[in-house]
Amino acid sequence: MRQLKAITTCSSLLALAASGSAFAQSAEGGSAGEIIVTANKREQSINDVGLTIQAATADTLADRGIKDVGDLSKLVPGFIATASTFATPVYTLRGIGLYDATIGAAPAVAIYTDEISRNFPIMSDGLNLDIERVEVLKGPQGTLFGQSSTGGAINYIVAKPTDTFQAGADASYERFNRAEISGFISGPLSDTLRGRLALKGISGGAWQYNLAKAQLANSTEKNGDERKIVGRASLDWTPSDTIRIQTTFTAGRDRSDTQAPHYDGSFYNIYSDAALAAANADPATANPYGYVDNALYAALTTPGDPGYLPTFLDFQNRAVTRLNGVSPLLAFDNSAWSQFDMQESTQFILGTPIVNNARAASWSPGFMRGSRDSYWQGTLRADIDLTDAITLTSLTSYAKKKTNRTVELDGTGSTSYDIIAYGDIKAFNQELRLAGKTDRLNWIIGANYDHLKTTDNNTYFLYSFLGNDPFGWAATGIGPVQDTLNLFNSKTKTYAFFGNAEFEVVDNLTLSGGFRYTKNKQSGTYAYVDPPADDLFSNWYGGNSVFQAICGCVINPGEVFVLGDGSPEYPAFTPVINPVTKKLTEDNWSWRVGLNYKFDNGGLIYATVSQGYKAGVFSNIGASVISQYVPATQEKLISYEGGFKMPFADGRLRLNASAFYYDYSDKQVRAKVLDQIWGLLERLVNVPKSEVYGIEGELFAEPVDGLTLSASATYLDSKVTETFTQLVTDTDTFPVFNNQGWTGEFKGSQLPYTPHFMGNADIQYEWDMGNLRPFVGGTIVYQGKSNATFKNDILRADFFEIPAFETVDLRAGLSGNDGQWKLTVYGRNVFNKYYLTSPTYYGDARWSMAGRPAVYGASFSFRY
Repeated sequence: MRQLKAITTCSSLLALAASGSAFAQSAEGGSAGEIIVTANKREQSINDVGLTIQAATADTLADRGIKDVGDLSKLVPGFIATASTFATPVYTLRGIGLYDATIGAAPAVAIYTDEISRNFPIMSDGLNLDIERVEVLKGPQGTLFGQSSTGGAINYIVAKPTDTFQAGADASYERFNRAEISGFISGPLSDTLRGRLALKGISGGAWQYNLAKAQLANSTEKNGDERKIVGRASLDWTPSDTIRIQTTFTAGRDRSDTQAPHYDGSFYNIYSDAALAAANADPATANPYGYVDNALYAALTTPGDPGYLPTFLDFQNRAVTRLNGVSPLLAFDNSAWSQFDMQESTQFILGTPIVNNARAASWSPGFMRGSRDSYWQGTLRADIDLTDAITLTSLTSYAKKKTNRTVELDGTGSTSYDIIAYGDIKAFNQELRLAGKTDRLNWIIGANYDHLKTTDNNTYFLYSFLGNDPFGWAATGIGPVQDTLNLFNSKTKTYAFFGNAEFEVVDNLTLSGGFRYTKNKQSGTYAYVDPPADDLFSNWYGGNSVFQAICGCVINPGEVFVLGDGSPEYPAFTPVINPVTKKLTEDNWSWRVGLNYKFDNGGLIYATVSQGYKAGVFSNIGASVISQYVPATQEKLISYEGGFKMPFADGRLRLNASAFYYDYSDKQVRAKVLDQIWGLLERLVNVPKSEVYGIEGELFAEPVDGLTLSASATYLDSKVTETFTQLVTDTDTFPVFNNQGWTGEFKGSQLPYTPHFMGNADIQYEWDMGNLRPFVGGTIVYQGKSNATFKNDILRADFFEIPAFETVDLRAGLSGNDGQWKLTVYGRNVFNKYYLTSPTYYGDARWSMAGRPAVYGASFSFRY
C-alpha cells in the first residue's frame, strides 16, 4: 500500500511536468541551471540526465563559502554533515546515514574524486582543492562505478591539465585570523604530455575559548586553529589518438584543532522535590546545584518504567560525592571545574543558559592540541579506444590515511572522558570497465575490487568519570581507573561486477537499467586493555570479591578485561583475556530501472526504481561485554522516484522537482542495551523496517540580465514501520534503548538526523560599470527540527532534540570584465545565529557541537 501511494505521488508529479511542458512548448532550450555532469560516465547536461542530481561549479562553491563536504548543506537540501564522537565525519542524505565514529565504517553516502573512491568519510582530505565542480547523486548507487551505497554519492571533479599555459591564485583572510592561500599552474610539457600542480595552505581561525580555564585562572585558552597544507600533481599523457593516461598524486598534512563540545548537562544532577530536600538536609551529600524534574526522576528510578535506569541512584551518589570533593580524584582533576559545569547545567536545563555563545566551551585545560593527521593518494587512469565505439577504462588507486587527535568527550573542565584517537587506513582500489555506444544504445560493464585495512585505537583518560568503578572504590580500597586502551583493526575485501545500459526506444524516450553484484569479506579484531603502566583495572579482577567469587580469575596488565557474554567460548562475567576476532561475509544484488522522456523544448520527465545495499559494519566500541562486538549486518534500500526538469520563459526559468519513497530494511544504528553490571552499553543493531517519503524541488531563474536566483528544498517524512523492542542473540534477549535510555516500542519513531524540512536560497546581481563588474549576493540556509536518536510517545528523547535553525551569508565585490580577477568581501552567519548540532550523552555528560559564529572576511582571486 505504501509503495502504491508513492507511485501515485510520482505519477501526479509527472502529470504536472507534462502540463508544464505544454505551457512552454514554444520556448527554446534555455541555460538557467545548466551544468555539464558525468553522472552516467559521459558528459551530459544535468538537465538531460534522468536522475536526481545536484551539482555546482567551483565558482558557485566559492561564492557560497563551501570549503569542504561538511558545507554542502548550503547547496544540497536533505544533506547533513555531523561530527561524531571521535571527530569522524558522518554524512546523511535524505535520512540515510549511520552515526558511528569508527574510521573504517562503510558509509551510506560514498565520496569520490574523479570516480575514484575515498572509501571512508575521514579520507575527505583536499577534496575542494582546484576542482571544476561537484556532483551529488541521490538514492542507491553502485550500478555505474565504485562502492555500493544506500544514501547516495558525492563526486568531486578536479581541474585537469590544460593544452595552454594557465595559472591562478586565491587568497582570503577572515575573522579569528584565519588565512587561506591556494594556487595552481597548468600547461603543456611536450606535444603529448600536460601537467598541473595545485597547492593550498590554511592557518589560524581559533574561535573557541575555554570557560573552565577562564573560571579558574581568569584567563582564556583558545581552540579551533586550522593548520593544513595540501597539494595535487596531475599528468595527462596521450601517446596516441586512442590512448589517454591520467595520473594524480594528492597529499596533505593536517595539524588542526578538533572542535570542543558545548556542555549541556548531566542526568545525574536530576532530583525530585523530596530527594533534593533529603540531600540538602545532609551536609555530607548536599548538592547545591541539583535541579528538580519530578517526572524524569520518577521515570529513572521506577522499575518497569520505559526510562528506568537501575544504575541511576548509584551514579548519582557518586556525582554528589565528587561535587563535594570527597572522592579520590587524581591530581588531573579539580572539583571546582565539576561544580562550575554542574551549575551551568542547572541553568541551561531550567531554560536560562548562562552561556548562549557558540564560542564558549569547556575542556580539560592543557589537554586539547592540534591533530597529527596526514593523507596521500596516488591514482592512475587509462582509457583505451578499442574501436570508434568501445573504450576500455582502468582505474587504479592506493591511499593511506593517518590520524591522531585529542577528543573532549565530556565537555567539562574535569578529566572525565578525554580521548586520544589514533589510527590509519590503507586502501587499494582497482576498477576495470568497458563502455560502448551505438546510435541508440550506451552501455557499461565492469568489475571492481577493494582491499582495505584499518587500525582504530583510543586511549581513554577516565580520572574522574563516575562509571569507572562500578563496585565503589571504598569497598575495594582500589582507586579509580586512570586510563584504558581500546585497540581495533579491521580488514575488508570487496569484489563486485556491474553493468548499466541506456536505450533510446523511440525518439526522446529512453529506457535504462543496471545491476551490481557485490561480495564483502570483513573481519574485526578487538582488544580493550588496561595499559601496563596503569594496572588498576587489572587489580579489580584480582582483588574484587565479585569477580573472584564468579570466575576465580585474575588478568594481567595488557590483557583484555572485557567480560564474556555467556556463550560456550566466553562464559559470563569472565574476562576474555585475548584479543577477539569477529568475521562477516555477505553478498547482494543491487539494480536500477529507469524511464525518461525528453520534450522538444528541453524538458525532461523521469521515473526510476532502484535497490541498493550498504555493507555491514564492525564498530570500534570501547566494550565492557563481548556481545558489543557483534557487527551490524548489511542494510538494504529500495527507492521509487519520479521527477521532472522543465525550462520556462524562453529558458530564463527552470523548475526541477521529484518525489520519492524509500523502503528501508535493516537500517544500521547505534543503540543501547542494558547490562546487569555496567548499565546501558552501546552496540550496533539493525532496525528491521523503516520508510522515508520525500519531495524535492529546485528553481533557477534569470528574470533580467545579471540577476540570478536559485532555491532548493527537501521535505522528508520518515519513521520506523515494524515492531522493534528487543535484540535477540544466540545467548540472550536484550531490551533495546534509545540514546537517552528509554526502552519500548520503536515503531513510529522518526529516523535520526531527518528533519521534515530543509532548504536554501541564493541571489546574486551583477552589472557592468566601465571595465569593472560589481556584484552583490547572499544565501540563506534553513534546517528544520530533528532528533539525534529515536523518539516517539514511548521513547522520550528531550535531551537529543536538534532545534531548527537558519543562517544568512552575504557577499559583495568587484571583478574585471575579462574575468581575470575578483575581489570579494563576505560574511558567514552574519546574524551570529547560535545553534547546536549532534547532541550526545557520553560517560556522565550531555553535550552538543555548536555551529560556528559570525565570520567576516575578504578574498581575492586571479587567473592568467
